Amino acid sequence: MGQRKSRRGLSRRSFLRRMGLGGAAVGAVAGSTATVSIAASTSDKKAISQALSPFQHGVASGDPLQNALIIWTRLSIEGSLPCDVSWEVAESPSFSSTVAQGVFTTDSSRDHTVKIDVTGLSPETSYYYRFSALDFVSQIGRGRTLPQAGVDHLRLAVLSCASIPHGFFNAYRRVAERPDLDCVIHLGDYIYEYGNDGYGSDVQAGGRIYKPGHEMVSLSDYRRRHAQYKRDLDLQRCHQQHPFICVWDDHEFTNDAWLSGAENHNDGEGDWTQRSSFALQAYSEWMPIRLPEPGNRARIYRQFRFGDLLDLIMLDTRFVGRDQQQAGSIPAQTPGLGGFGFIDAGDIASADRGLLGDAQTQFLSTALSSSSAQWRFLGQQVMFGQLKLIGEPNALNVANPGGQGGIFLNTDQWDGYPRAREEVWKMIRGNGGAPVDNVVVLTGDIHTAWSMDINEDPNNPIAYNPLDGSGSMAVEFVATSVSSPGLDEVRELGEEGLKIVNPHMKYINLREHGYLLLDLTPERCQGEHWFVDAIDGPSRGESLAAAHFTASGENRLQSAAGASAAKANPPAPAPYEGIPL
Repeated sequence: MGQRKSRRGLSRRSFLRRMGLGGAAVGAVAGSTATVSIAASTSDKKAISQALSPFQHGVASGDPLQNALIIWTRLSIEGSLPCDVSWEVAESPSFSSTVAQGVFTTDSSRDHTVKIDVTGLSPETSYYYRFSALDFVSQIGRGRTLPQAGVDHLRLAVLSCASIPHGFFNAYRRVAERPDLDCVIHLGDYIYEYGNDGYGSDVQAGGRIYKPGHEMVSLSDYRRRHAQYKRDLDLQRCHQQHPFICVWDDHEFTNDAWLSGAENHNDGEGDWTQRSSFALQAYSEWMPIRLPEPGNRARIYRQFRFGDLLDLIMLDTRFVGRDQQQAGSIPAQTPGLGGFGFIDAGDIASADRGLLGDAQTQFLSTALSSSSAQWRFLGQQVMFGQLKLIGEPNALNVANPGGQGGIFLNTDQWDGYPRAREEVWKMIRGNGGAPVDNVVVLTGDIHTAWSMDINEDPNNPIAYNPLDGSGSMAVEFVATSVSSPGLDEVRELGEEGLKIVNPHMKYINLREHGYLLLDLTPERCQGEHWFVDAIDGPSRGESLAAAHFTASGENRLQSAAGASAAKANPPAPAPYEGIPL
C-alpha cells in the first residue's frame, strides 16, 4: 500500500471537461449534490475547491503502529482512467516540516480509493497529512502513532452502530471535538446494508435515506453505501481528527451474518460467498485498515501495543470463525417471554460450535498469555457477559435440568456460543497457570450502553458477590449506538429489572445514543458513557451518564465520582477548512 507506478491517465483538464467546466458552466463532482457556477476567468480557488474538489469523501487515518500509520482518501471521479494522487505527511498542520511524501496511482479497480501505509515515523507523535490531485488539495488530516514505552495516560473513544435514517451522527462530531484522544476504536456496523423499504423505512431522520435505495448485494452497492457514509460531515470530522482502529460487524455484510450465510440473505440475492467477498472488498477499499495478512481480506483480527500500558487485541466475532446462530428454545413452562429467550441446551450447548475459529482462538490465547502490558483490551463486536431474562445459577443445569441456568436473551452474542466462551474464560483464568489480570472487554452491536463485571456464574452467590464484585475475573464496557435504535424486546423489564436478574451488571441504558470514553493509567481504567442530547437533527449537546472504573489487579467495577480529566496540552487539531462548521 505504498507508491504505485504512475500510468497515463486523467488530467485536470479532462477532469474539468468531464465536470462541464470547459468555459463558463455549472459543474459538479461525480456523486455530489453540490453545484456551483464558475466563470472561465474566476480565480476563487477556495470556492472551487470546496464545491468541486475531487476529495468529496474526506480523509482518514487508521491502524497506527509505533512507526507507521495508514492514511486514506478517495477521488470522487467517474470512469476507469487512472489518476495520480500526491500525498505528504508533516509534523505540523502548516506542513513546514514534511517527513514523508509520495505519489499513488488509483483507478476504478479500487473504486478510486487511495490507501498509503506510511512507515519510518516516530513513536507517540501526532502527524498531519494531505493529498493533492488534478490541481486540488484535500482537507488536512491528523493521525498519531502509538507510544513505545513509559506510557502513563491514554484516552480512547469507542463507537459503533450508525444507521443513517435513524438519526444524525452527532456522536461522531462530539468525539472529533476531543483533541486529546489517542485513537478511536470502532466496533462495527459502520454502515448498514438495508434498503429504504426495510429497516428504518418509517424513520428517515431529517430526510436522511439510504443510498442506493435498495439493499446492498453487488460490489457497486457496497461501494456506494460506503461512499454515502464518507460524505457525512460529522463522520468526516471524526476521521479527520483521529486515527481509527476498526472491525466490522454484521451490517457491513448483512444482518446476523456468519461465515457461510446470514439471516438477511436468501437465494434470490445470489451466492453468499460472492456477496460476502463484495462486502470484504469494499470494506478493504473504503476503510483505513491494514491487512495483517496481505491479500487475505477476511482476516482482521490483530493486535496493537500502546507501549507498556496497553495491549489492544481486536477480534472478529462476526465472520471468520462463526458458526450459524441457533434458534434455541425455552422450557414450555416459562410463560410471558413473548417468544424470546433460550436455554443452554441442545444445539446451543454443542462443543462443536465456535465463534472465533481455531486460528483466531490460538491467536487470542497467545496474545493474552504473552502480554506484558499493564492492561489488555479485547475489542470485539458482541456482548461477552451473560444477559438473562430469568436468572439462575449455572449449577442448576445439573441439579435441575429444567432450569438450565436461566433463560438467555440473544443467541447472536456469546451467550449463544457458551462452549466457545468457556475457552476464553479458561484463558483469562490462566489455563492452570497464573491468571491474566486487567482484562477489559469492549463491545458494540447491541445499540445500548452497559457496564458489567465478568464471571462464569454471576447468578451463583458462591461464585460471585454482586455487593463487592469478588469473584469477577474481568470487566466489560458496551458502547451504545451512534444512531441505531435500542432493544425494544427487553424495554418492558427496564434497566433496574435487568440488573436484578443480572447482578453482575452495574449500569444499563436502553434508550440513549453516543459513545464510550476510556481513560487509562497504570493505576486504573475508567469507562464513561457519554450521550448526545438528540439524533433527530444536528446538535451540540452531550452529557456524562455513568462512569465506572476498575483498579489495577482488582478485575471488578466501582462507581467513579465523575468524568476523568482531559490530557494537558493536546496536539493542535487539523484545520477544518473545507468542512462547513
